[in-house]
Amino acid sequence: MTTVWKAAAAYLVVLFAMRLIGRRTASQQASFDMVVLFLFGGMTTTAILGEDRSFSDGRSASGTAAMTGIFTVGFMHILVSWLKLKSVLFERIVDGTPIVVFEEGRWSEDQMRKLRMQEADIRTAMRQQGMIEMEAMRYAIIERDGTISIIPKEKK
Repeated sequence: MTTVWKAAAAYLVVLFAMRLIGRRTASQQASFDMVVLFLFGGMTTTAILGEDRSFSDGRSASGTAAMTGIFTVGFMHILVSWLKLKSVLFERIVDGTPIVVFEEGRWSEDQMRKLRMQEADIRTAMRQQGMIEMEAMRYAIIERDGTISIIPKEKK
């Protein structure tokens, strides 16, 4: 039963840590972002399983720590998904909300700093959407999943 509690706690800790780290999609992740993810995985495995890393030794129930951890993390994921459907507040806590970082020609430097985003990230998203000039952009929004939405100015 301790494996279940450890896995549930580890899931919540990693979920919280990922929210603290910020929003970056897989395509935006740099090498150092990937290092953090790999370290999280290793540390979480150690925290949940301790010395018993066996999947099943076939002789006793004590060899099922890994399987118990896997099912617990899967259950936690389903539970969090269900809670997000039931509570808008919980969804906002877990996933966040879209954040406007550029509006009508002005950068929101406070928001950019909080998100650890650079203007270069926004300019890259602009170019990917076929915009060259900053004057063509009305809004830049960092979505909940870390993607950058660019809203162009209306053509006159």
